Amino acid sequence: MNFFDKFPKIIYDINGKEVSSYELVTNIFFRFKIIKDVLNNIAAYYEYVIQEGDTPEILSDKIYGDPEAYWVILLANNIVDAQHGWPLDYKAFNQYIAAKYDLISLAKTQTHHYEMVIQREESYSGLVTENRFVIDLRKQTETESEVPYSYYENLAEDASVETIDMGAGRTVIQTTSRERITKYDWENAENEKKRNIKIIKPEYWPLIREEFLKLSKADQPSYIRRVI
Repeated sequence: MNFFDKFPKIIYDINGKEVSSYELVTNIFFRFKIIKDVLNNIAAYYEYVIQEGDTPEILSDKIYGDPEAYWVILLANNIVDAQHGWPLDYKAFNQYIAAKYDLISLAKTQTHHYEMVIQREESYSGLVTENRFVIDLRKQTETESEVPYSYYENLAEDASVETIDMGAGRTVIQTTSRERITKYDWENAENEKKRNIKIIKPEYWPLIREEFLKLSKADQPSYIRRVI
């Protein structure tokens, strides 16, 4: 069965400007209740980290035995546009960087922002925690105080170390440092954020498919969605 044949169609404005750019496309993002119900049950899905070479179609084929069921993965993670909502692989990512910044080497040397890094190590347990605070052109510090951006821009790379007495013979060693985040680092971090997704367990796929088929029997009105 070709599921796409049963999805409702919409008239979509590709360019958002010209009436002539309207095209009839498949609307795979109409919602149905069972997806929401399943995601409200933490036992009905699991966390997954997208690997190099994974695509929605490849994953849906591995998980549900049907590459055309990829829309279940997209809907479960509120991904409206797979082109931008799915992480780029290594080759595509570097092509994107080269196109946006002219040269990958430039992206790796140009500063995007600075971060204040505060690392705390407890002497008793040995527990180490780390907090980061973005320092931008306005001001952004741990206390939101009026500290100029130039202070962090010119701050020495050496970290400052402070020993805090917590009482009862316990101390916390706090290390405060500055880290420069390049444009390449920032783009890579944003891309990596997209790797953590939810996968609805395969045993729920028959229920989702059944509700989908019931919905597809009803008349689905077409509508015009214009991209502004």
